[in-house]
Amino acid sequence: MTKSPARSAKPAPSKKAGDGPKKRSGLKLALLVLAPLVLAGGGYAGWMLLAGAEAGAVARAADGEGGQGKDAMQVSSISTELAAETSFTHTYALSVLIAPRCGVANAPALKAASDAEAHADGMLATLSWQSAARRAAATTEKSCTFLRQEVTEGELRAMELPKNKGKTAAAH
Repeated sequence: MTKSPARSAKPAPSKKAGDGPKKRSGLKLALLVLAPLVLAGGGYAGWMLLAGAEAGAVARAADGEGGQGKDAMQVSSISTELAAETSFTHTYALSVLIAPRCGVANAPALKAASDAEAHADGMLATLSWQSAARRAAATTEKSCTFLRQEVTEGELRAMELPKNKGKTAAAH
């Protein structure tokens, strides 16, 4: 007999179905990944459906039965920036701002129309003065003639304004 102990043999690994790392099928992984996405998408779609229906009901209530409640000016209006550059207030502001360089313009009808616009829409009046200030800053001796002509035409349009209001009031 030898002095070294006998070596014991290690058991061979068994290849049973339950042994070893478990693998998931591709179908199960796809379901696990897609289920939250489908649920979230369905929840979002349902929320939009309910919110859209509620918004539509509010809009229909604001419109009323016969389409009343719609402001025709807001529906067919031009942008505020463009309206500011074509308003009576803009033309009056030009007449005031170019006065030191081009001379004082007498425009009482334009001032009255400008005051009426400022009373009706303060934001429009502010934007009109800002736009006129930008134009007046670039005034040269050559452009004085053009700007004075614009002020004169604006005064003539403003003088016709009360006449047009009288015609529309008589038509109603």
